[in-house]
Amino acid sequence: MNSSLTKNRLVLTKERYTQFYTSLLETWNELVIPKDSEESWRKFPIGSVDWKELQFDPKEISPNVSTSEENTVEHSLSEEKIHSLLADILKYTPKDYFAYLNLVLAPYYEIILLEEGETDFSFEEEGDKPKHSVRIFYLTKGKTSKTQIRFQNHHSSEDLHLTTSLDFYIADDSSYLEILDRESSDLDLYRFRNVCILGHNDSQVKYHHYPMGGFRSKLFLHAHLLGKGAEVTVDGVSALGGRNLKDLDMEMFHHADFTTSKISYKAIVTDKAHHIFTGNLIIPPNLKKVTAHQESFNLSLNKKARAEANPKLEVLAEDVSCTHGATVGDIDEEQYFYLLSRGLTPEESKSLLVTAFYGETIHSIGFSDEVKLSLESEIKEILVGGK
Repeated sequence: MNSSLTKNRLVLTKERYTQFYTSLLETWNELVIPKDSEESWRKFPIGSVDWKELQFDPKEISPNVSTSEENTVEHSLSEEKIHSLLADILKYTPKDYFAYLNLVLAPYYEIILLEEGETDFSFEEEGDKPKHSVRIFYLTKGKTSKTQIRFQNHHSSEDLHLTTSLDFYIADDSSYLEILDRESSDLDLYRFRNVCILGHNDSQVKYHHYPMGGFRSKLFLHAHLLGKGAEVTVDGVSALGGRNLKDLDMEMFHHADFTTSKISYKAIVTDKAHHIFTGNLIIPPNLKKVTAHQESFNLSLNKKARAEANPKLEVLAEDVSCTHGATVGDIDEEQYFYLLSRGLTPEESKSLLVTAFYGETIHSIGFSDEVKLSLESEIKEILVGGK
């Protein structure tokens, strides 16, 4: 992470929080590695993963209790607040094998206090050994933060390798948090990731997800609108080429009245890539004035490429406004031939239509033009030469 931000980074070792660690181990001992037959994993070939090549044995997990010293830099979190955050982690971490794997195997947990204004973090993953991490990004009451987070993975061999992570984004009362979450993975990476968003009273969270590269990846995103007036918006773009497989499973849980959520996600696939998007909206009984929207748009540039959209709704309350939609298709032929008739080459016509497909999503984010152009450049690099 950027050294300039060290003052806002609190590293927690597990031996100090023994009650928390004991509680999570109780849940961990009940979990087993998922199977292809499970609903959340039926599209992901978990049963065919060669764990030996990944240097990981699911049957021999030895909990990692760090003996390193905690970060003792000055920070504004009280011991009571730290325990409160850990209680939220324990409560809202999904009962997923890979989510708890991070809690068990990560050498330490990081609590990162987000600053007012714009912040940029970079996390580097290197080498072929499995990596496991837990990060808690916390924005205190009444603050406004725009945070760009980069996850970059590099390795030198041609072997498949593994990373897993559990990331929490927590917005306290009346705060505004905008997150640009960028993954850059080498082409041999298996990535299993859990992202949890917690929005408290009158908070607003905008989460932009841009995963690039990798071999196989599974993302679970769980957003919890915990307080009255909370708003959470999730959007992003996946661009897949080669034999890349990305399986995104996003859920919105409404816990309070007058809450608003939206998921709007786009995917572009070429070559033999495969993208799966599953969106789930959960509104329990007796809530009032809940608004929720979910949409998934998918563009295929090759007959061998696949994109799937699976919208789901579990709406048990009556005083709600909910909509959902999904599309999967090829480039519009009428638009394509129109551009050709105006003198553009086939390559220029396709590039223009693809850019138009994802451009609105990128330009809606609240970051600089330089950042937006960087995202466009990464997407174009992946899709160049797509048929």
